[in-house]
Amino acid sequence: MLRLSTRAQPSTRWLASIATLATLLLGGCSAGQQEVIYDKAIDFARSAVDLTLKTADTGDVNMSYLERQGTGPTVLLLHGFSANKETWLKFAAELPQDYHLIIPDLAGHGETPAPLNQDYNLIRQAERLHQLMTIAGVNQFHIAGNSMGGAISAIYATRYPQQILSLTLMDAAGVDAPEQSEYMQALAQGKNPLIATDEESFEYRWNFVMSEPPLLPWPLRPVVVRKTIAREGINREIFSDMLATREELEASQFEQQLSEKVTMPTLIIWGEEDRVLDVSAAQVFKEKLPQAQVKIYPGIGHLPMVEIPAETAELYSRFIATAE
Repeated sequence: MLRLSTRAQPSTRWLASIATLATLLLGGCSAGQQEVIYDKAIDFARSAVDLTLKTADTGDVNMSYLERQGTGPTVLLLHGFSANKETWLKFAAELPQDYHLIIPDLAGHGETPAPLNQDYNLIRQAERLHQLMTIAGVNQFHIAGNSMGGAISAIYATRYPQQILSLTLMDAAGVDAPEQSEYMQALAQGKNPLIATDEESFEYRWNFVMSEPPLLPWPLRPVVVRKTIAREGINREIFSDMLATREELEASQFEQQLSEKVTMPTLIIWGEEDRVLDVSAAQVFKEKLPQAQVKIYPGIGHLPMVEIPAETAELYSRFIATAE
């Protein structure tokens, strides 16, 4: 029988935030004022889900993460390449309110700085997360990751399988899709649509990764544009290390490790219109993880938890209930 939990409800602080932001938006504002409004909006969104910003020393980097305490299952949520922990806010708001949530910024992303050794290898990212969960005092938990975060989740599950109660791969990297995606075709031509260099390439990137992008109103949008463009240099470094990790995983027979070590309940979620990682990759994961449930969402792109947060959170919470 499925265990049903009460879903999180927006707090009165969220309603107050809307009024506050409306007041701020009545007049035009400078870039500095836009930054202030953006920071307030993020703070409001976090507090509405009762998420608290924390940091942890994971050895070579001081990792920032959001945490919501709860008496229910512990869930670790991992964002993708060039994204950040806020990617999960709408999804988190739809999860049962008793869930213990831990949502980090991976090294070099969001509020987590670049590591001292400039190492963005995905295996090293998994090791940092292992340190984070040790600091948090969590011995077993559910892990879910999107895109690069999905690959890191799978790596974590192969290296520390005794800790993982369930694995969820959401449009995850880590295996080669039989059908080449539009993104892979662009990479073959020396282009990387996920790295924005100006406002035009930001707009292309925004619509490239999502079929149903959420509203990003002024004055929040110009802040996101500036922050994304400012990441060009570090994104290129991270992407280079991702490619190096791919070669390392192939040499270590990663796909065989998936089949042998990842025996916990697994959920594979994919947007059928994903232009970054083709939906055919879901079947490759399924072949390696025969116990996995698979859900394909038509009309959805690379970020289902952003495009349809309520639907994906409902699916995920039901999956967690059966995996407990």
